[in-house]
Amino acid sequence: MFEELDKFSNKVASQIIEKFPQWEQHAGVDEYKGEKAFLVKIPSPSSESDNSLRIDTYRDEVTVTFDAYHAHFDEFEDPDDADALSLVNQIISDEMIVVSYWRDEQWCGSLPVDKNELPSTNEEYPYANLIKIRSWSGRYNNEITCTPKN
Repeated sequence: MFEELDKFSNKVASQIIEKFPQWEQHAGVDEYKGEKAFLVKIPSPSSESDNSLRIDTYRDEVTVTFDAYHAHFDEFEDPDDADALSLVNQIISDEMIVVSYWRDEQWCGSLPVDKNELPSTNEEYPYANLIKIRSWSGRYNNEITCTPKN
């Protein structure tokens, strides 16, 4: 499929295009510091968000990124272990929401959170004065101002 990619990246690319053929138009080869990797960057369907879902194969691992959160996996599909496909499905179904904590423009941390367990305080990151909540569809998007506990 992508001749210039190694075996691992080609395998992941094939799996992603097989599961999500509509994403092929957003797929390609990316290069960073001489390393070529498969990259697919899918724009969010939310008009409120310029976030995209990004999946790449740098360093022989699958990295899934959405908003201020990312996770690394050994495989895209692995029925016996946590895999990138499971996370992707949770993101695009709005089951998993990204919550990031900020102190002004400084990022404090991010967590994937079940849609039914969204925070309302900065208890997880007391230094933060802003909580950003981002979902794939935009349905759960919110920003919560809070008082930092230094």
